[in-house]
Amino acid sequence: MKTRRATLALVALAALVASTALAQDVPRRRMGVEWRDGVPHVHFSAVDLADRSLRRKLRSGLPQTLVMRVYAYRGDGRPLAVEPRHCRVTYDLWEEVYRVEIREARRDRNESYGTLRAVLQRCLVARRIPVGRARDYADAGGQPLYFAVLLELNPLSPATVHRLRRWLSRPAGGGRIGGEAFFGSFVSLFVNRRIGSAERSLRFRSQTVRVER
Repeated sequence: MKTRRATLALVALAALVASTALAQDVPRRRMGVEWRDGVPHVHFSAVDLADRSLRRKLRSGLPQTLVMRVYAYRGDGRPLAVEPRHCRVTYDLWEEVYRVEIREARRDRNESYGTLRAVLQRCLVARRIPVGRARDYADAGGQPLYFAVLLELNPLSPATVHRLRRWLSRPAGGGRIGGEAFFGSFVSLFVNRRIGSAERSLRFRSQTVRVER
């Protein structure tokens, strides 16, 4: 029995070391982080997702969906909070304007833009967006924290943001991440994530910061 337990412990340790090594391969991107009333507000750009192919799709007149998810993780990779943004973009060929349906955790809105550049700035640039709520960080004061971003073009599951918002709106849930598989660890979502769930994806993580009160 002791031998078996020792073997299992070694296997688990090897898996952890391998996962940690793989996690180092996730690209890093410096983000701006500001704390307001116990909530981190982040800003960064992911416009580099918009290559020539994506821009051509957005100009086609067919609806295209861009989904951004910003996760907050403890230093050991355990999830704390998540903030989604869902953009459904349709170019109106007659009016020559982009119609954008935006869904976020706190609100929905419909907007129109005259240029593709403006659309990309709206959907792929985060400008001091809050990640979670103050209660998500209440027991983590002074601890290391980092953010990880997942962007997807036309994900196969269009109900993702709806599920996120229903979960976030629960009175007892808030932005805190519990046992639902959708809110996985950093390794499960950014290292071992199944390839092919979207037409294109971009993943990166921030530098490590400290939780401020």
